[in-house]
Amino acid sequence: MAISKALILSILGCLCFCSSVLAARELNDDLSMVARHERWMVQYNRVYKDTTEKAHRFEVFKANVGFIESFNAENRKFYLGINQFTDLTNEEFKATKANKGYRPSLERVPTGFRYENVSLDALPETIDWRTKGAVVVGRFLLSLLQRVAKEGSWTMPLSS
Repeated sequence: MAISKALILSILGCLCFCSSVLAARELNDDLSMVARHERWMVQYNRVYKDTTEKAHRFEVFKANVGFIESFNAENRKFYLGINQFTDLTNEEFKATKANKGYRPSLERVPTGFRYENVSLDALPETIDWRTKGAVVVGRFLLSLLQRVAKEGSWTMPLSS
């Protein structure tokens, strides 16, 4: 019986110790998150009008950081990061930043038909595309031919 009391007391002591460690860890996480939020506020020049607004924005920031970290832990093809919008809820972001002022146009403006119905008899026999500016005259054709002739003479064996 004395052993069972000692065993129960040691188990109870271990449970108390573990719970205090977990509580300290949660408190430490909250303090580090507060410090992280303060650094974020300095980085993005964010100032709130009062402490209630700051507390609300901190909770949103903490939730968004939790989402970002859990998303990045899944090792997807891309990573999320903390930016200037981390203290906004999804609804606030969509209302203020996403597609602001965008109104999709449902009407298509007719551009007209670009080509006429042309019969083959109306087409000319030949077209000089140089006069229309579609083809430019080769300016360096002579120098290209000289170079090809020179390199060709180097590679061809001399006949004896």
